[in-house]
Amino acid sequence: MTDQEFADDDFVYADPDAKMAVGLVEWDKDGNAKTKEWPRVEKPVPEGETPRKPFRKPRVRYYPWGSYKTMCKLYKLKGKVKDKDTDDYIQLDDAISKLQEQPYWN
Repeated sequence: MTDQEFADDDFVYADPDAKMAVGLVEWDKDGNAKTKEWPRVEKPVPEGETPRKPFRKPRVRYYPWGSYKTMCKLYKLKGKVKDKDTDDYIQLDDAISKLQEQPYWN
């Protein structure tokens, strides 16, 4: 399912890293939400290093869940991903000349 197929009132699991809804929440017979395990992503080992044995057993992570509208607000599931390399800023010389022509406090 893609994000477009969910209504605002649907309860969904959200993946904050991928910024997408994973699927609809499943319920047990008592009306409680079933937990959905978040798959662990192993970090690549740099060349020349030996993989280390984990110090302790890794924690099991679960997807957060809630209404689609709330998950969109919390984890920004909808909308554009803004690139940090865009040139949305104006040059300092242009800003100073603009401020001298149109001061905002008058």
